[in-house]
Amino acid sequence: MSLFTKIFGSKTTADQAAAKPKKADFIAALSLHVSGEREAALGAYQSIAEELPNDALAPFFAAAIKAASGDAAAAAESLRQLSGHVAAQGENISRVMSLELLAQVGDQPLPLSVPAVAEIIASFGDQLRGGGFLQESAVCLEIAAGLIPDNPHLLHKFGDTLHDLRIYDYAESVLQDALKHAPNHWGALYTYAVLLQDLGRDAEAIACYEKAVTFNPDHANCQNNYGAALLRTNRVEEALVHCTLAEGLDPKSPLVKVNLGNIRMLLQEYETARTCFSEAIALNDNFAPAYFGLASVEQSLGSDPTRVRELYLKGIEINPLIPEAHQALGNLLADDGNPQALAHFATAAQLNGNLKHLRRDFGRACLLLERRQEAEEHLKIALQQNPDDAMVQGMLAKLEAEKTA
Repeated sequence: MSLFTKIFGSKTTADQAAAKPKKADFIAALSLHVSGEREAALGAYQSIAEELPNDALAPFFAAAIKAASGDAAAAAESLRQLSGHVAAQGENISRVMSLELLAQVGDQPLPLSVPAVAEIIASFGDQLRGGGFLQESAVCLEIAAGLIPDNPHLLHKFGDTLHDLRIYDYAESVLQDALKHAPNHWGALYTYAVLLQDLGRDAEAIACYEKAVTFNPDHANCQNNYGAALLRTNRVEEALVHCTLAEGLDPKSPLVKVNLGNIRMLLQEYETARTCFSEAIALNDNFAPAYFGLASVEQSLGSDPTRVRELYLKGIEINPLIPEAHQALGNLLADDGNPQALAHFATAAQLNGNLKHLRRDFGRACLLLERRQEAEEHLKIALQQNPDDAMVQGMLAKLEAEKTA
């Protein structure tokens, strides 16, 4: 797979090949670059590009020098233009660059070697990522990985960038390749665990986290994520151990506080949970999960419904895309007979129609608000999702009895 094939597309076959620079000229320019003589190298690349406008190598490395000089935005734009030009010829930049570099540099003596060139390209990728240009960074790392495909450190960086871009299938294959070459590579283990957790594959994520914390027990995020994965599999006491360790390592992390609050909620330690969520808000008053958590604990403690509703609404204002928050607020409003509950349930269903108990709660709210036809529709969906739900069966039976009465 090539990343820029996704972005620019390509023809089935190339109708024409890009003109190539004279090997001696390009090698001379690249030698200057590897030796750190960037100004001279840039001039040489520019001369090649003027002579051969279809060449990909010289403008690519000229862009790398721009990035190294601190102009990541200009370098990213140059890379996008070059990639579009290559794609228009029926190819993709990753393939073109990797094959051409292997052909030209593969037999060169030290210090101009394939690993040295790959290091320049990987550094180009790092500089682009630091500037916020993730797609362009991933392309550079893909090219570098094409040159040295057995380097686990480089594969980890590439996989990590793909994960940040949410290109999950490709990221997984790259990270698996990194771990094949270095089974104990901590960075690859951690990133792969996070990816698995994002995909909802918690059992696999837990196995990776277990190994990762063995190698680096002082990494707060790793301990915290490990705890979160354990919590999602109902291993609550174990989750508490790892999230507590994470809090000791990073006491100012609002996410750690929220995870601890969620654990304390499940343990019905509501006052402690309230403290955790309140501390998270004190650390970051723009962190939606902290408001959702505090609303839940205040609701469990029987606090003022107006206060609970305000907390849910504050969380939704910060992040309106969390379906669980809309579901929780919908239930609260439905209990008060407030028809605004239906809008929140509809939003939750749009965000995640398979959310646990959502259709059941939606149907129940419709019943409370005398919307029986809509209630029946949602309850039937709920029964399809969980045929053994006795509560849904009972509500549907009651509706059916009303029809025949």
